Amino acid sequence: MGCSIADLAPMVVASVPPHIIKKRTVAEALMDYSWPRDIQGGLGLIGLFEYFQLWDTVHEMVLSQESDHHIWNLEASGIYSSKSAYKAFHNGAITFEPWRRVWKSWAPPKCKMFLWLAIRNHCWIADRLARRNLPHPTQYPLCDQEDETVQHLLTSCVFAQQFWFKLLELLGLQDRIPNTNTSSFADWW
Repeated sequence: MGCSIADLAPMVVASVPPHIIKKRTVAEALMDYSWPRDIQGGLGLIGLFEYFQLWDTVHEMVLSQESDHHIWNLEASGIYSSKSAYKAFHNGAITFEPWRRVWKSWAPPKCKMFLWLAIRNHCWIADRLARRNLPHPTQYPLCDQEDETVQHLLTSCVFAQQFWFKLLELLGLQDRIPNTNTSSFADWW
């Protein structure tokens, strides 16, 4: 059938008191066709049409004697996994690819966490504090820029570029510093 009784015959279901619906099982209602006795009040023309349609559908129904079990249709095995639920929840969402570079690195966990927050633009600096009406500096103290963002702080600020140059110079990678046009820490990272 593929639909509930409430979808198939809403006027008939509305004529059955809620306390009966809650306590009666499908097997009890189908036994000896006792479910029509639960209907109270007049159905009207549309209600009668729904009733006869429901009667024809239920009349041919045979319940299995097997016990019910849940099947998770998002997994081929039919067994629930949080991974499949997470994938279903985020289906169609924009994927974030740099996570692999962050979480698979050998950095200490607190560094990985900071990188994750920086890439996701979730560091609590002046721009984020201002959006929540929290106290924040009016100018970025390292270069006197008015709107401090995590992207500016880590890539395009003169201070940040000097820091990255000194750090990467030790590894012989000084040509990889972010330039002043770099707008995204994630792209540069």
